[in-house]
Amino acid sequence: MVKSLSSAIRSTFEVAVAETGYQDKWQRAEIGIAAVAAEGYHLKKVMHSVERFVERWAEVEIIDSDLTLHSPED
Repeated sequence: MVKSLSSAIRSTFEVAVAETGYQDKWQRAEIGIAAVAAEGYHLKKVMHSVERFVERWAEVEIIDSDLTLHSPED
């Protein structure tokens, strides 16, 4: 299920997806999604679209979500 979801996210959005936690659990997964953009506004829009996409995935319940932006000034 995680592989099919990750593949669907990659093919729909131009983002990187990785399983980042709970690999030893069969009922739980953690995925990380990364993207690069010239403007923060565009990046937030893409990431919120990814979150809505995952929310609509029938087998998935989102427990927690976190968005962190980094800039060259960081």
